[in-house]
Amino acid sequence: MLAHKAEDEGIICAENLLGANGHLDYNCVPSVIYTHPEVAWVGKTEEQLKEEGVEYVVGKFPFAANSRAKTNADTDGLVKILADKKTDRMLGAHIMGGGAGEMINEAALAMEYGASCEDVARVCHAHPTCSEAFREAALAAYCGKAINFS
Repeated sequence: MLAHKAEDEGIICAENLLGANGHLDYNCVPSVIYTHPEVAWVGKTEEQLKEEGVEYVVGKFPFAANSRAKTNADTDGLVKILADKKTDRMLGAHIMGGGAGEMINEAALAMEYGASCEDVARVCHAHPTCSEAFREAALAAYCGKAINFS
């Protein structure tokens, strides 16, 4: 399901025809599987990072510890974020759970602009929302522990 990628490629084509320098970072194009729970990812996988010899850290946060997911009785799944061990730059995000297809866009935006996990963790997220799980996973990658999960 990559209609969004095709749309962006169409925009780039039009920009290039007009003499602009359109581009698309394919590493920042999110993928979504529209099941229940949804599955979404953007960027690198752990396997790719290992193959490339990149040292990385992992931050995870389960929806079972998220207030909104509990209220919605939709606690299956988690958010997993991969970050460069030295720079803290977000390298990949993987989400399984309700609303994963919406939440993955925060990861794509962060990666497009070279954000660190600390950058994401320091952004105030509304409460109670499922996107707080994304912040918590970023916090776990950045400093080794989420606030609301041991």
